[in-house]
Amino acid sequence: MKYSVIKKFSGKNLLKIFEKIKEDTNGNAVLLGYEEKMIGGERFYEVIVGVPEIKNKDNEGIAETINKMTELQQVIQKIDELKREFVYVKENIEFISKKAMNPAELKLPKEALLFFKKLIARGVERSIALSITEDIMTSKMKFDLSGLSSVISRYMTFRNPLQDVRKKFIALVGPTGVGKTTTAAKISATYAITRSKNIALLETDRYRIASVDQMKKYAEIMGVPLFVATTPEEIQKVLPKLSNFDLVVIDTMGKSQYDVKNIKRISSIISQINNHSKVEVALLISTSQKDEEIILVIRGFSEIGIDYFIFTKVDETSYPGTILNVGCATETPVAFITTGQSVPDDIKIASPDVIADITLGP
Repeated sequence: MKYSVIKKFSGKNLLKIFEKIKEDTNGNAVLLGYEEKMIGGERFYEVIVGVPEIKNKDNEGIAETINKMTELQQVIQKIDELKREFVYVKENIEFISKKAMNPAELKLPKEALLFFKKLIARGVERSIALSITEDIMTSKMKFDLSGLSSVISRYMTFRNPLQDVRKKFIALVGPTGVGKTTTAAKISATYAITRSKNIALLETDRYRIASVDQMKKYAEIMGVPLFVATTPEEIQKVLPKLSNFDLVVIDTMGKSQYDVKNIKRISSIISQINNHSKVEVALLISTSQKDEEIILVIRGFSEIGIDYFIFTKVDETSYPGTILNVGCATETPVAFITTGQSVPDDIKIASPDVIADITLGP
Protein backbone atom coordinates (compact mmCIF):
# COMPACT_ATOMS: atom_id res chain seq x y z
CA MET A 1 0.00 0.00 0.00
CA LYS A 2 1.29 3.45 -0.90
CA TYR A 3 0.98 6.35 1.45
CA SER A 4 0.67 10.00 0.55
CA VAL A 5 1.85 11.07 4.02
CA ILE A 6 3.80 9.36 6.85
CA LYS A 7 3.71 11.04 10.25
CA LYS A 8 5.16 10.44 13.68
CA PHE A 9 3.19 11.41 16.78
CA SER A 10 4.68 11.39 20.30
CA GLY A 11 3.68 12.26 23.84
CA LYS A 12 3.03 10.99 27.37
CA ASN A 13 -0.65 10.15 26.88
CA LEU A 14 -1.40 7.46 24.31
CA LEU A 15 -5.10 8.29 24.23
CA LYS A 16 -4.38 11.91 23.32
CA ILE A 17 -1.94 10.77 20.64
CA PHE A 18 -4.64 8.64 18.97
CA GLU A 19 -7.11 11.50 19.22
CA LYS A 20 -4.57 13.76 17.51
CA ILE A 21 -3.97 11.16 14.77
CA LYS A 22 -7.70 10.85 14.17
CA GLU A 23 -8.09 14.62 14.02
CA ASP A 24 -5.14 15.23 11.66
CA THR A 25 -5.92 12.39 9.25
CA ASN A 26 -9.72 12.43 9.37
CA GLY A 27 -9.60 8.87 10.58
CA ASN A 28 -7.75 7.68 7.47
CA ALA A 29 -4.46 6.73 9.12
CA VAL A 30 -2.88 3.29 9.09
CA LEU A 31 -0.76 2.28 12.04
CA LEU A 32 2.81 1.60 10.84
CA GLY A 33 4.76 1.54 14.06
CA TYR A 34 4.50 1.95 17.82
CA GLU A 35 7.16 2.34 20.49
CA GLU A 36 7.05 2.87 24.25
CA LYS A 37 10.12 4.26 26.05
CA MET A 38 11.18 5.74 29.41
CA ILE A 39 12.77 9.21 29.35
CA GLY A 40 13.83 10.85 32.59
CA GLY A 41 11.75 8.41 34.58
CA GLU A 42 8.60 9.17 32.57
CA ARG A 43 6.83 6.97 30.00
CA PHE A 44 6.68 8.34 26.45
CA TYR A 45 4.96 6.92 23.37
CA GLU A 46 5.82 7.24 19.68
CA VAL A 47 3.27 6.27 17.02
CA ILE A 48 3.99 6.26 13.27
CA VAL A 49 1.07 6.30 10.86
CA GLY A 50 0.61 6.56 7.13
CA VAL A 51 -2.26 8.06 5.10
CA PRO A 52 -3.08 5.90 2.05
CA GLU A 53 -3.23 7.47 -1.39
CA ILE A 54 -6.47 5.65 -2.27
CA LYS A 55 -9.52 6.53 -0.29
CA ASN A 56 -12.21 3.91 -0.38
CA LYS A 57 -14.36 1.84 1.83
CA ASP A 58 -11.23 0.65 3.65
CA ASN A 59 -11.33 4.01 5.40
CA GLU A 60 -14.19 2.82 7.51
CA GLY A 61 -12.07 -0.08 8.66
CA ILE A 62 -9.17 2.26 9.45
CA ALA A 63 -11.39 4.57 11.42
CA GLU A 64 -12.82 1.60 13.29
CA THR A 65 -9.31 0.41 14.12
CA ILE A 66 -8.42 3.82 15.54
CA ASN A 67 -11.61 3.83 17.59
CA LYS A 68 -10.84 0.38 18.98
CA MET A 69 -7.30 1.46 19.85
CA THR A 70 -8.72 4.53 21.59
CA GLU A 71 -11.07 2.33 23.61
CA LEU A 72 -8.15 0.05 24.44
CA GLN A 73 -6.13 2.98 25.74
CA GLN A 74 -9.04 4.01 27.96
CA VAL A 75 -9.09 0.50 29.39
CA ILE A 76 -5.32 0.71 29.99
CA GLN A 77 -5.76 4.01 31.82
CA LYS A 78 -8.45 2.51 34.01
CA ILE A 79 -6.17 -0.42 34.84
CA ASP A 80 -3.39 2.03 35.80
CA GLU A 81 -5.79 3.85 38.11
CA LEU A 82 -6.81 0.56 39.72
CA LYS A 83 -3.15 -0.33 40.19
CA ARG A 84 -2.50 2.96 42.00
CA GLU A 85 -5.52 2.40 44.23
CA PHE A 86 -4.32 -1.12 44.96
CA VAL A 87 -0.88 0.14 45.98
CA TYR A 88 -2.49 2.73 48.28
CA VAL A 89 -4.72 0.11 49.89
CA LYS A 90 -1.78 -2.30 50.21
CA GLU A 91 0.34 0.35 51.95
CA ASN A 92 -2.45 1.09 54.39
CA ILE A 93 -2.98 -2.60 55.13
CA GLU A 94 0.75 -2.94 55.87
CA PHE A 95 0.63 0.19 58.01
CA ILE A 96 -2.38 -1.05 59.97
CA SER A 97 -0.89 -4.51 60.38
CA LYS A 98 2.16 -3.06 62.14
CA LYS A 99 0.01 -1.41 64.76
CA ALA A 100 -3.78 -1.32 64.85
CA MET A 101 -5.20 2.07 63.99
CA ASN A 102 -7.65 3.62 66.38
CA PRO A 103 -11.01 5.03 65.22
CA ALA A 104 -9.67 8.61 65.01
CA GLU A 105 -6.86 7.50 62.70
CA LEU A 106 -9.22 5.51 60.50
CA LYS A 107 -11.32 8.64 59.94
CA LEU A 108 -8.40 10.61 58.47
CA PRO A 109 -8.85 11.47 54.77
CA LYS A 110 -6.21 10.29 52.33
CA GLU A 111 -3.97 13.38 52.36
CA ALA A 112 -4.11 13.64 56.14
CA LEU A 113 -3.37 9.93 56.55
CA LEU A 114 -0.31 10.17 54.32
CA PHE A 115 0.97 13.12 56.39
CA PHE A 116 0.25 11.24 59.62
CA LYS A 117 2.22 8.24 58.34
CA LYS A 118 5.08 10.52 57.31
CA LEU A 119 5.35 11.93 60.84
CA ILE A 120 5.38 8.44 62.36
CA ALA A 121 8.00 7.27 59.86
CA ARG A 122 10.20 10.17 61.01
CA GLY A 123 9.91 9.12 64.65
CA VAL A 124 7.06 11.31 65.91
CA GLU A 125 5.12 9.58 68.69
CA ARG A 126 1.78 8.26 67.41
CA SER A 127 -0.55 10.33 69.61
CA ILE A 128 1.43 13.52 68.90
CA ALA A 129 1.39 12.80 65.15
CA LEU A 130 -2.39 12.36 65.24
CA SER A 131 -2.89 15.53 67.26
CA ILE A 132 -0.73 17.55 64.86
CA THR A 133 -2.53 16.14 61.83
CA GLU A 134 -5.96 16.89 63.29
CA ASP A 135 -4.90 20.44 64.22
CA ILE A 136 -3.73 21.11 60.67
CA MET A 137 -7.09 19.81 59.38
CA THR A 138 -9.09 21.88 61.86
CA SER A 139 -7.13 25.03 61.00
CA LYS A 140 -7.61 24.31 57.27
CA MET A 141 -3.88 24.56 56.69
CA LYS A 142 -1.81 22.65 54.16
CA PHE A 143 -0.08 19.42 55.05
CA ASP A 144 3.35 20.88 54.42
CA LEU A 145 6.24 22.69 56.09
CA SER A 146 4.23 25.83 56.86
CA GLY A 147 1.31 23.89 58.32
CA LEU A 148 3.56 21.81 60.55
CA SER A 149 5.56 24.86 61.62
CA SER A 150 2.40 26.67 62.65
CA VAL A 151 1.28 23.77 64.85
CA ILE A 152 4.76 23.29 66.36
CA SER A 153 4.74 26.93 67.47
CA ARG A 154 1.79 26.00 69.73
CA TYR A 155 3.19 22.66 70.89
CA MET A 156 6.75 23.63 71.81
CA THR A 157 8.60 26.53 73.39
CA PHE A 158 11.83 28.03 72.09
CA ARG A 159 14.53 30.30 73.40
CA ASN A 160 17.42 32.06 71.73
CA PRO A 161 20.08 32.67 74.41
CA LEU A 162 22.05 34.91 72.05
CA GLN A 163 19.28 37.53 71.92
CA ASP A 164 19.84 38.40 75.57
CA VAL A 165 22.34 41.27 75.74
CA ARG A 166 23.08 40.80 79.44
CA LYS A 167 26.40 39.34 80.54
CA LYS A 168 26.07 35.69 81.42
CA PHE A 169 27.51 32.20 81.57
CA ILE A 170 26.11 29.25 79.60
CA ALA A 171 26.95 25.87 81.13
CA LEU A 172 26.69 22.85 78.85
CA VAL A 173 25.83 19.60 80.65
CA GLY A 174 25.00 16.10 79.46
CA PRO A 175 26.20 12.53 79.06
CA THR A 176 29.60 11.56 77.69
CA GLY A 177 29.94 11.85 73.93
CA VAL A 178 26.92 14.08 73.39
CA GLY A 179 29.07 16.82 71.82
CA LYS A 180 29.50 19.41 74.58
CA THR A 181 33.00 20.58 73.63
CA THR A 182 32.18 21.04 69.94
CA THR A 183 28.88 22.72 70.79
CA ALA A 184 30.65 25.12 73.15
CA ALA A 185 32.87 26.20 70.26
CA LYS A 186 29.86 26.54 67.91
CA ILE A 187 27.92 28.73 70.34
CA SER A 188 30.97 30.91 70.98
CA ALA A 189 31.68 31.33 67.28
CA THR A 190 28.03 32.09 66.49
CA TYR A 191 27.86 34.66 69.29
CA ALA A 192 31.09 36.29 68.11
CA ILE A 193 29.80 36.55 64.53
CA THR A 194 26.31 37.83 65.38
CA ARG A 195 27.04 39.99 68.45
CA SER A 196 30.73 40.95 68.12
CA LYS A 197 31.10 40.69 71.90
CA ASN A 198 33.87 39.61 74.26
CA ILE A 199 33.72 35.84 74.72
CA ALA A 200 35.63 33.35 76.83
CA LEU A 201 35.61 29.57 77.22
CA LEU A 202 35.81 27.81 80.56
CA GLU A 203 36.84 24.15 80.69
CA THR A 204 35.95 22.33 83.95
CA ASP A 205 36.48 18.71 82.87
CA ARG A 206 39.45 17.34 84.81
CA TYR A 207 39.03 13.77 83.59
CA ARG A 208 39.48 14.16 79.84
CA ILE A 209 42.79 15.69 78.77
CA ALA A 210 41.67 15.35 75.16
CA SER A 211 38.72 17.61 75.91
CA VAL A 212 41.03 20.39 77.12
CA ASP A 213 43.30 19.99 74.10
CA GLN A 214 40.33 20.13 71.75
CA MET A 215 39.00 23.24 73.46
CA LYS A 216 42.42 24.90 73.19
CA LYS A 217 42.42 24.34 69.43
CA TYR A 218 38.95 25.87 69.06
CA ALA A 219 39.95 28.83 71.25
CA GLU A 220 43.06 29.47 69.14
CA ILE A 221 41.09 29.30 65.88
CA MET A 222 38.41 31.70 67.14
CA GLY A 223 40.88 33.97 68.92
CA VAL A 224 39.11 33.77 72.28
CA PRO A 225 40.69 33.10 75.69
CA LEU A 226 40.35 29.71 77.34
CA PHE A 227 40.36 29.26 81.10
CA VAL A 228 40.76 25.87 82.76
CA ALA A 229 39.45 25.43 86.29
CA THR A 230 38.54 22.01 87.66
CA THR A 231 38.36 22.54 91.41
CA PRO A 232 36.34 24.95 93.57
CA GLU A 233 39.57 26.77 94.47
CA GLU A 234 40.59 27.22 90.83
CA ILE A 235 37.10 28.36 89.87
CA GLN A 236 37.03 30.92 92.68
CA LYS A 237 40.37 32.25 91.50
CA VAL A 238 39.34 32.62 87.87
CA LEU A 239 35.89 34.16 88.43
CA PRO A 240 37.07 37.80 88.72
CA LYS A 241 38.79 37.50 85.33
CA LEU A 242 35.67 36.02 83.71
CA SER A 243 33.51 38.92 84.86
CA ASN A 244 35.09 41.06 82.12
CA PHE A 245 33.45 39.02 79.35
CA ASP A 246 29.96 39.36 77.85
CA LEU A 247 29.57 35.61 77.41
CA VAL A 248 31.39 32.69 79.01
CA VAL A 249 30.60 29.20 77.71
CA ILE A 250 31.33 26.46 80.25
CA ASP A 251 32.22 22.94 79.15
CA THR A 252 31.50 20.42 81.92
CA MET A 253 32.53 16.81 82.27
CA GLY A 254 30.36 14.25 80.54
CA LYS A 255 28.80 11.77 82.92
CA SER A 256 26.07 9.16 82.82
CA GLN A 257 22.64 10.22 84.05
CA TYR A 258 23.04 7.47 86.66
CA ASP A 259 26.30 8.91 88.05
CA VAL A 260 24.65 10.79 90.91
CA LYS A 261 27.95 11.67 92.60
CA ASN A 262 29.47 13.48 89.62
CA ILE A 263 26.20 15.11 88.63
CA LYS A 264 26.15 16.64 92.11
CA ARG A 265 29.72 17.83 91.52
CA ILE A 266 28.70 19.50 88.25
CA SER A 267 25.75 21.07 90.05
CA SER A 268 28.09 22.36 92.76
CA ILE A 269 30.41 23.99 90.20
CA ILE A 270 27.50 25.71 88.49
CA SER A 271 26.09 26.90 91.82
CA GLN A 272 29.48 28.33 92.75
CA ILE A 273 29.65 30.31 89.51
CA ASN A 274 25.99 31.29 89.79
CA ASN A 275 26.73 33.00 93.11
CA HIS A 276 29.01 35.29 91.14
CA SER A 277 27.19 35.69 87.82
CA LYS A 278 24.01 34.40 86.23
CA VAL A 279 24.44 30.91 84.76
CA GLU A 280 22.07 29.42 82.20
CA VAL A 281 22.18 25.62 82.05
CA ALA A 282 21.75 23.86 78.71
CA LEU A 283 21.21 20.09 78.67
CA LEU A 284 22.60 18.50 75.53
CA ILE A 285 20.54 15.61 74.16
CA SER A 286 21.66 13.27 71.41
CA THR A 287 18.83 12.95 68.88
CA SER A 288 20.08 9.49 67.99
CA GLN A 289 18.93 8.17 71.38
CA LYS A 290 15.55 6.57 71.96
CA ASP A 291 12.84 8.68 73.56
CA GLU A 292 12.83 6.51 76.69
CA GLU A 293 16.58 7.00 77.17
CA ILE A 294 16.28 10.74 76.65
CA ILE A 295 13.64 11.00 79.38
CA LEU A 296 16.03 9.20 81.75
CA VAL A 297 18.81 11.65 80.82
CA ILE A 298 16.51 14.60 81.56
CA ARG A 299 15.55 13.12 84.93
CA GLY A 300 19.16 12.35 85.82
CA PHE A 301 20.37 15.92 85.20
CA SER A 302 17.22 17.65 86.45
CA GLU A 303 18.67 18.45 89.89
CA ILE A 304 21.12 20.85 88.23
CA GLY A 305 18.19 22.96 87.01
CA ILE A 306 17.84 22.91 83.22
CA ASP A 307 16.99 26.18 81.46
CA TYR A 308 16.81 24.82 77.91
CA PHE A 309 17.71 21.90 75.66
CA ILE A 310 20.23 21.61 72.85
CA PHE A 311 19.60 18.68 70.51
CA THR A 312 22.81 17.33 68.97
CA LYS A 313 23.71 14.82 66.25
CA VAL A 314 20.53 15.45 64.26
CA ASP A 315 22.49 14.41 61.18
CA GLU A 316 23.06 10.94 62.65
CA THR A 317 19.42 9.90 63.09
CA SER A 318 16.62 8.78 60.79
CA TYR A 319 14.06 9.66 63.47
CA PRO A 320 14.32 13.41 64.19
CA GLY A 321 10.72 13.33 65.43
CA THR A 322 12.33 12.71 68.82
CA ILE A 323 12.80 16.48 69.13
CA LEU A 324 9.05 16.99 68.76
CA ASN A 325 8.28 14.21 71.22
CA VAL A 326 10.54 15.62 73.93
CA GLY A 327 9.53 19.21 73.23
CA CYS A 328 5.84 18.33 73.56
CA ALA A 329 6.35 16.20 76.67
CA THR A 330 8.19 18.89 78.62
CA GLU A 331 7.82 22.62 79.14
CA THR A 332 11.55 23.18 78.70
CA PRO A 333 12.44 25.42 75.75
CA VAL A 334 14.68 24.26 72.90
CA ALA A 335 17.56 26.61 72.11
CA PHE A 336 19.83 25.04 69.49
CA ILE A 337 20.05 22.19 67.00
CA THR A 338 23.41 20.81 65.87
CA THR A 339 23.80 18.90 62.63
CA GLY A 340 27.47 17.98 62.30
CA GLN A 341 31.06 18.64 63.42
CA SER A 342 31.76 21.84 61.47
CA VAL A 343 32.34 24.96 63.59
CA PRO A 344 30.40 27.25 63.41
CA ASP A 345 28.29 26.10 60.46
CA ASP A 346 26.57 23.04 61.89
CA ILE A 347 24.43 24.76 64.52
CA LYS A 348 21.01 26.35 64.16
CA ILE A 349 18.96 28.47 66.51
CA ALA A 350 15.86 26.39 67.16
CA SER A 351 12.51 27.63 65.82
CA PRO A 352 9.22 26.12 64.59
CA ASP A 353 10.44 26.35 60.97
CA VAL A 354 13.72 24.60 61.79
CA ILE A 355 12.00 21.76 63.67
CA ALA A 356 9.37 21.34 60.95
CA ASP A 357 12.04 21.18 58.26
CA ILE A 358 14.08 18.62 60.20
CA THR A 359 10.98 16.54 61.00
CA LEU A 360 9.68 16.29 57.43
CA GLY A 361 13.16 15.84 55.99
CA PRO A 362 14.13 15.90 52.32
